[in-house]
Amino acid sequence: MAFRVLIIGGTGQVGAAVVRALAAEPSCAEVVMVNRRAIALTADPRVRQVVLNTAAAEFLSEVTKLARSLIAQGDPVFAACCVGVGQGSLKWSEEELKALEIGVVGGFARGCRAAGITRFALLSAVGSTSKSRIRYVRIMGLKEETVEAVGFQRLAIFRPGIIAGNVHTPSYVVVREEGLSH
Repeated sequence: MAFRVLIIGGTGQVGAAVVRALAAEPSCAEVVMVNRRAIALTADPRVRQVVLNTAAAEFLSEVTKLARSLIAQGDPVFAACCVGVGQGSLKWSEEELKALEIGVVGGFARGCRAAGITRFALLSAVGSTSKSRIRYVRIMGLKEETVEAVGFQRLAIFRPGIIAGNVHTPSYVVVREEGLSH
């Protein structure tokens, strides 16, 4: 059976990997990326983008309208949120981080649920709890609580500890194949 996926955060490291994996899955009829600005897409006709102003008051209603249009096509529709700034969050104020991680993510989740999407996947972080004194971990916990409160029938929360392969990857994680001989 075919399915469709509505994803936000599909341009980041994790999200782009999710989009590639979905595009490689024959039963995935379509991947629709909600982006803040247009990006160059692969040649796969099953991957498309919709540019929405995530800071606009109508963001939630636009997500709802988009999700309803996907549901109307008859296939099951799943939603995924791979929004996250990780270590880059150190450069952000707490208000900016909350606006993205709680405001935008919460609006996306509520819009998806209002349209009738019942299954949602959320990228978070290891150790997330709203009771933490550590700002990033606390905000990730608040993000999880925000999405949990939306009431999806199925909610998968992914809490990676380290996401290897970007500029923020600690040097002790990088595996080098230097000096290997056969």
